[in-house]
Amino acid sequence: MSKLQAKKDSESFKKGEEKKQAEDIAKKIENIVLEIKVKAGESGKIFGSITSKEIADNLESQYKIKIDKKRINLKEPIKSLGSFTVEIRLFEGVIAKLKILIK
Repeated sequence: MSKLQAKKDSESFKKGEEKKQAEDIAKKIENIVLEIKVKAGESGKIFGSITSKEIADNLESQYKIKIDKKRINLKEPIKSLGSFTVEIRLFEGVIAKLKILIK
């Protein structure tokens, strides 16, 4: 019985640590403005689109923050220049808002 309780305590401790790490990453992300430079036409429409994979790659290369592209909540690919905000689900109940500037 005590082994079962110890295992439950260990799992809850690990979840608590993971949530704390996710909250720390969320604080970092909230203060970032991710700049992505792309080629665009005269009307401000970009060639191609910005996907969650490109956002994750740029976040890692510019700020050394590794996020799985599946955690980035991008309803549809970004297809124009400007400023956007996307949600990143880091952990259960921990959501960060990342500001992106497409130039």
